[in-house]
Amino acid sequence: MPVTFLQMDEIGHILREAREARGLTLGDVQAQIRITTRFLEALETGNYALLPTPVHARGFLRNYAHFLSLDPTPLLERYEIYQQRQPPRAAPETAPSNSLSGKPLLLRDDQPFFDPVNVELDKGRDRDPESLLRLVIILALIVFLGLVAARFVPLLMGQGDGAASLTEGINQVWQDITNSVGAEATAVDGESAAPPITATDEAIQDTSRNNFGAAGSGSSFPTPAPTRPPLPATLESIELRLDIAERTWMQVTVDGDVRFNGWAKRGDVFEWTAAREVVLLTGNAYGIVATINQIELGRLGGFQEAREETWRTTQ
Repeated sequence: MPVTFLQMDEIGHILREAREARGLTLGDVQAQIRITTRFLEALETGNYALLPTPVHARGFLRNYAHFLSLDPTPLLERYEIYQQRQPPRAAPETAPSNSLSGKPLLLRDDQPFFDPVNVELDKGRDRDPESLLRLVIILALIVFLGLVAARFVPLLMGQGDGAASLTEGINQVWQDITNSVGAEATAVDGESAAPPITATDEAIQDTSRNNFGAAGSGSSFPTPAPTRPPLPATLESIELRLDIAERTWMQVTVDGDVRFNGWAKRGDVFEWTAAREVVLLTGNAYGIVATINQIELGRLGGFQEAREETWRTTQ
C-alpha cells in the first residue's frame, strides 16, 4: 500500500497548532529565534514563494521546528518532495551592464570643472636629476656673482679692488671653523681647555696689531714676537713641553726617534726629554706654545704658518 504524504498546508497546520498550544504569538516567536513574522507566517501557510530561497526555507523550517520541540526531519522530507514537484524557477534576467569601459565620458555644459591640484603637487615632489642639476648650477652662479661683486664693486666705488677684504673674510671664516672644530673635539673627549694666554702671548698679539696697522698687509691674524727668551748656551738635557692652543698638525723627533706624527687638538699637552736634540715640524705654528727647561718660549709662529724648530743641548 503506497504511503501518502501530508499536503503543504498540513505542514503549516502542524507548526501553527504547536505554536498555539504553547500560547505564543508570531511576535513572541520572532523575539526568540530572530525570524521575522512575515517568514513565520509563510511557513505556517505553506507560501514558500515569499521566502528568499529554498535554502532559507529549509533553515527557517528547521529552526522553527526545534523551537516548537518538533522533529524537523519528516517536515524537511515533505518539503523536499514538494520542491521536486515544483517547476524550476525562471532564471532572473541579467541586468544590462553599466560598465563604462571603452566609452568616453560625456561632458555637459553645466558640469563643474575639476582641476586636480593635489595630483599636480604630488607629481612635483618627484624631481628628476635634471632639475636638481639646474638648481645646483643656479646656486653656483649666485655664489660666483657674490664673489665678483665683492671683488669689483669696491673698485668702482674708488675703495680699492676688494681683494684684501675678501681674503680677510675668507680667512676669518676658516679660523672660526677651525676653532669650533677644536672646541667640539675638546668637549667630546672631556680633556682640559687650552692653556691661558701668557704675557708673552699678549706681547705677540700687540706686536701683530701694531704691524698690521702700520703695514696694512690685509691679514688680521697675530704673528709671533720677533724675539724669544734666550736659552742657555749649554743644556744638560732638553725638557720640552708643548701646549696645544689651536688644532694643528705636527711631527716631533726626539734624539732621532719620531715620538709624534699627526693632528694635535686644542687642549693637548705633550712632554718629552731629549739628551741631544729635538726637531719639531708643524703646519700651524701659532697653535703651539713651547716651553723648554721651564723657560716659556710662547707661540712658535703665525696662524697657519708652516715651521721647523730645532733645539740642541749645545746652542
